[in-house]
Amino acid sequence: MNNSVNFFRTTTILTLCLLVFFVFNPSSVLADEVTSTTETNPEDVETILPPETILASFSGQTITLGEFNQLWEEVPEDYKLQLDKSMVLDQMISEKMLIQEAKNIGLEKDNDVLEQIKKMTEQILVQVLIEREIIDKIKVNDEEVLEYYEQNKESFTEKEQVYLFNILLETEEEAQNVLEQLKAGGDFSEIAKEKSTGPSAAQGGDLGYLTKGTIVPEIEEVVFALEVEELSEIINTDFGFHILKITEKKPETVKTFEEVKEDIIQTLLPNKQKEAFDNLLEELKSKSEIEINEEALK
Repeated sequence: MNNSVNFFRTTTILTLCLLVFFVFNPSSVLADEVTSTTETNPEDVETILPPETILASFSGQTITLGEFNQLWEEVPEDYKLQLDKSMVLDQMISEKMLIQEAKNIGLEKDNDVLEQIKKMTEQILVQVLIEREIIDKIKVNDEEVLEYYEQNKESFTEKEQVYLFNILLETEEEAQNVLEQLKAGGDFSEIAKEKSTGPSAAQGGDLGYLTKGTIVPEIEEVVFALEVEELSEIINTDFGFHILKITEKKPETVKTFEEVKEDIIQTLLPNKQKEAFDNLLEELKSKSEIEINEEALK
């Protein structure tokens, strides 16, 4: 069974299972875990049965352990927390019974059904062709990744940062008084909470890390020249009068090739696969004489 059909079948069975679970089992998984009294006996030894073991038989049909395990392995782990194996097996039995009933009433030969099967078959053929000829074959090699890295180093550069504290005041006179208090040993954060009019006052003037190029120029020029714990002079901007302090500096760094390699692959791969897909189409078209009735197309 190919991946496309398998995925469709697994999704259908899971949908049925979850529907039954949420309609008829309103209790949560957590509640089940809390109230469960089942304990694992450490002396129990797991019995490994061959895949051809019959797990269920009904109406002349069977489901083997191998068939069940194949489906169970495709169930996402998050779903397994909400389902149990007996529920999934029950839906597999239901599916087989529904298929048999469809055959009994002649749906295999129904024209509408045959047309839908044909369309689905064609879609699966195209999907598998793309998977095998494009997705499985087209990869990004290390040389391409390295070339992209070298040509785009700026985008992998983290600019210089400072951890900035700010006290904002409405007048220069107020700012001068606060600066004198700070120089006399006053606590910057406490004074900011008490007197700053800026939005960071409640946080003691804490503005966090700011990156070079993201601050208003008149402030940026000053703060990136400050030493750690050094107070700035009063800075006048359109917002008012500022007194600034930085507590940490981070120099400009460039992420290493290994740090960004996977990100680059995910950037390059879709374009490379699309290019291969376009080339495949062009090659196929070049081998055929395509005639289009333009008049009928209008």
